[in-house]
Amino acid sequence: MDVRIFGSPMSFWLDMPATIQLKSFAFATNIYVPRPRYTFPEYCRSRGLEDVEPCSMATFAAYGLWVQRELVPGVETVDVTGLRSRGDHFELTLGGGAVCAARRVVLATGLSNLASLPAALTALPRELASHSSEHVEFSRFAGKDVAVIGAGASALEVATMLAEAGARPVLLVRGSEVTFATKFNPRRPLLDRLRQPNSVLGPARKSWVLQHFPALLHYVPEERRVRFTRSYLGPSGPWWLHDRFRGKVPVRLESVLTGAEMVGGRVRLQVSEKEAAPRPLEVDHVIAGTGYEVDVDRLPFLDPDLRARVRRVSRAPALSRNFESSVAGLYFVGPASALSFGPLFRFVAGAAYASPTVARHIAATAHRGRRPVWTVAW
Repeated sequence: MDVRIFGSPMSFWLDMPATIQLKSFAFATNIYVPRPRYTFPEYCRSRGLEDVEPCSMATFAAYGLWVQRELVPGVETVDVTGLRSRGDHFELTLGGGAVCAARRVVLATGLSNLASLPAALTALPRELASHSSEHVEFSRFAGKDVAVIGAGASALEVATMLAEAGARPVLLVRGSEVTFATKFNPRRPLLDRLRQPNSVLGPARKSWVLQHFPALLHYVPEERRVRFTRSYLGPSGPWWLHDRFRGKVPVRLESVLTGAEMVGGRVRLQVSEKEAAPRPLEVDHVIAGTGYEVDVDRLPFLDPDLRARVRRVSRAPALSRNFESSVAGLYFVGPASALSFGPLFRFVAGAAYASPTVARHIAATAHRGRRPVWTVAW
């Protein structure tokens, strides 16, 4: 098959702050390739780097670029600005204005364009309200009051880096506590490992089942699958952040953002706590560490008519067991597939099942049709 791949390799990871660490284990963050000696731990060990945890985002980005140079040298570093359906094929418009056609398209766009911002913040200008993914460094916030919303790894890390940069952060958490993971111990006693077996998602029986039976949740009724996917592996911080965070960042628990407005160049937030009436909190800036929400309508390159034909699970694409959408020949992998397959597919580890599944299906349908296939993925 003729394959073309468009996009800038590892761009999402390269834009992360230089000091930020992966929350996942190195052995759970392999870029899936059908060849030996290309795992992330092997890459780290060969360079004298940490090969379990914590590994830096910068190291993972460098690893991804190395895999690309070694195995996929033909990547075309151009954005796709338009994708539309044209009868039995797709038409793609590239950043430079060129147009090409494809019988199959695989979308592997990760979390780009999917940052989730609380509704109360969407009307504020970007210089006053932003998402955690928009920041690479925090020195410009020195001496300023900054509210951070969320209790996951990104919110906790952003709040910590703000404090270390000389800002005055306050963390607003919807729940009743802030939790941190425990350090991974691969040499736990046998009984512990039997009760809570190791997996790419961490030590837990459910996580072990998700790793070893990755297609299982696809056959669970949609409502139960979506509820489980959204709730499993809730927000927490990595263990190595605990000492840097505790005692340095004020936390307001059971705090719900109910409104926000610009007042004299600052932001006035309305925050309710423990069923109390909302009370104002004025800050110079607010950063939402509120994760990402897969929404087909937020993929800017998709033609509106094509978007309308994609059946949804919530706002994400509803996918077949082969990761094909309701539009024949259009596939989604990565986080976009999580509501169809479960929480494993929010992570890099899900590619070990998704990649060969998609490749086999495309190859099989091409063989049955006995017609040339031009596949494009990016």
